[in-house]
Amino acid sequence: MDERPRRRQRPRDTAPGIQHVIVGAASPELYYRDDVDHATWTRRLVAAVDRHEWTCVAFCQLPTHLHLVLDVPNESLPEGMHWLSSEYGKDYNARHGRVGALVRERYWSRRIESDSDLLGVVTYVALNPVEAGLGDEPEHWHWSSYATTVGLADNFPFVDATVLLAQLGPSPARAARALRGHVADRNRCVR
Repeated sequence: MDERPRRRQRPRDTAPGIQHVIVGAASPELYYRDDVDHATWTRRLVAAVDRHEWTCVAFCQLPTHLHLVLDVPNESLPEGMHWLSSEYGKDYNARHGRVGALVRERYWSRRIESDSDLLGVVTYVALNPVEAGLGDEPEHWHWSSYATTVGLADNFPFVDATVLLAQLGPSPARAARALRGHVADRNRCVR
């Protein structure tokens, strides 16, 4: 029997609300090896969103981990994230001929506390590909909902950033321009 002390995990926040969620691969594994993995996970996310009545405000998939911003109307986040991670893990293992857990530990999440907090988190998520060296502009990373949110693409029609855009302008087009300007300003600070 393993006698090492276990790291104590904080209790889950299961109350309805907007959550920033992160899932990472077990080191040194990649969470996504190619576009097929990215698309497979996206299909599983859409199923989880439908199944649990979530609103996906934003997401970004990076090679080793992912970020989600979810508006959860009930206490389903733990159940839904367990389903999403385990189903994708089964898909990944079957496709790549591997066994064992794909994720390093349970997902991390933090409740979004205010409008400014939501804007900060969505900006952080949008800029993750730039900070990871995957491109110079966040809208160029295909596996992020950012380009869809600001109206430059329509790759992820299931993403609904209304809760964010409503605070940025009187119309969706103005709000998208404001978000794009805000993220561009932050991107200049990053580089």
